[in-house]
Amino acid sequence: MPTRIPPESRTSTLLRTFAVALCAAGIVGGCSSAAPPAGGTAGSGGGDTGKAGGTTATPGGTTAAPGGTTAAPGGTTALAVPPGGTTSAPGGTISASGGATTAPGGTTSASGGATTAPGGTTSASGGATTAPGGNTTNSGGSTAKSGGNTANTGGDTASSGGNTANSGGSTAKSGGSMSSGGKTGGSTASGGGSGGATSSGGTTSSGGTVAGMPAAADILATLKLVIPYEIKLGPEDSSWVNKWTEATFYIGVMAAYLATNEASFLTDATNWGTKNKWTLLASPTRSPDNQCAGQVYEDIYLANPVASNANMYANMKTNIDAMVASPKPGVATSDDWYWCDTLFMAPGGVSRLGKITGQATYFSFLDTMWAATQAGLFDSKTGLFWRDTAHKSSAPTVYWGRGNGWVMGGIVRVLEYLPATDASYNSYVTLLKTMAAALVPYQQSDGTWHADITHPTATGMSNPEVSGTGLITYALAYGINQGLLDRTTYLPVVAAAWSGMMKCVTSAGLVGCIQATGSAPAAAATTETHDYGVGSFVLAASEIYNMVK
Repeated sequence: MPTRIPPESRTSTLLRTFAVALCAAGIVGGCSSAAPPAGGTAGSGGGDTGKAGGTTATPGGTTAAPGGTTAAPGGTTALAVPPGGTTSAPGGTISASGGATTAPGGTTSASGGATTAPGGTTSASGGATTAPGGNTTNSGGSTAKSGGNTANTGGDTASSGGNTANSGGSTAKSGGSMSSGGKTGGSTASGGGSGGATSSGGTTSSGGTVAGMPAAADILATLKLVIPYEIKLGPEDSSWVNKWTEATFYIGVMAAYLATNEASFLTDATNWGTKNKWTLLASPTRSPDNQCAGQVYEDIYLANPVASNANMYANMKTNIDAMVASPKPGVATSDDWYWCDTLFMAPGGVSRLGKITGQATYFSFLDTMWAATQAGLFDSKTGLFWRDTAHKSSAPTVYWGRGNGWVMGGIVRVLEYLPATDASYNSYVTLLKTMAAALVPYQQSDGTWHADITHPTATGMSNPEVSGTGLITYALAYGINQGLLDRTTYLPVVAAAWSGMMKCVTSAGLVGCIQATGSAPAAAATTETHDYGVGSFVLAASEIYNMVK
């Protein structure tokens, strides 16, 4: 059975030095060449100890998709050139791979020996026939659109100013990956075709684009791989069995259940809640870290809200009621939600209590507490959060990847149950939009956000970091799904993030590149895994599943 290294061992200076030596010797691949700097202070929130320094990387530096891209005329996005020596056809069209030829008039013939019908139409591969009048018939059940029709086998559809055919049912791209900065490396932008292009997996995206998104079946297969793997590893520490570390993982498990309706996920979460006797760690407690587990219990209850299940959220309610009676808003260390991580740990549980009980008091309490934390830690100049007041005054200023991920994920957890009529509803939406726009330029070419958002190439920070990336991606996907974020702008960002995170998942189901606990950016080794980081990944996967199912 897999084992998990105790957190105190992972974060020790000696083993960090040893790990760096292994990387330098080439024994361990995919990790940074330098040890993480020291100097951070441990905190009760999630993340590693250590503060970033060094030079600032130029934000938003995007990389083109591999293989050499060819931009088609007519305003289409650059596509990666398919293998087999294909060339761009006249009139803005692109020829398919495998030696297919381009017909006169700017249309494209599909591979596999199919022929192009007269009048600018395109025939699909596999012997399918093309209907007259510029329409396209696709084999394999894929959808074609007018106004720049495209034939794709396997269900993928793209629309551009010149018609495009792709063999194998996918857009011409390298590995489905996309570069950062909002450019897609394999998506075809609409150049006059009708909106609502169909992407792989049968999902629909607006604006006539094809996203390099995974199929729902592939996401489910990944979830059924990583969730059991993490459960076998067990909690970070036996005393943390119902603390925020495990709770974040099971929040993800419940999100996976609600998205996929996979019964085993509900069983896993229910078994965890039963083992914990539906109680919080160290109850009675005002600690948001200890209250995080309540969100899992509430989600299980809301999946079957009958009176006999009320015991699932009773202990959480008792603890939150005590805080409602004597709130301590603010960012002084004596206040309850004084560091940014807390905006994920507790608010979602309060929002759910409002839903369960129908009492607006919980929403009012939530709004007051959140507003005080945001007022003290949000940097309006950058659109990002400081982790706490100590980091607010640090030099250089540090914006922690997972810390900002906690806030983004917390917004989602609140909005899921906050009434749209709530006085602060639009404030949460505005914050989501502001942070989303601020974070996009810092997405790296590997698709992820690194531990130090604004210094992604600083010593020890050049590796991908999955826990922060997962939470950010979760929020972006939710925003798209709910119509709160512009689909055309953010869909490529989500797709790139998913591709980047999947490179950190092993065939056995280990989710790596996860920074250890602490209060500031620190290195994340390629094979380093932690339960809360797996939960962040599962949250992202679940919301993307909602997008493509």
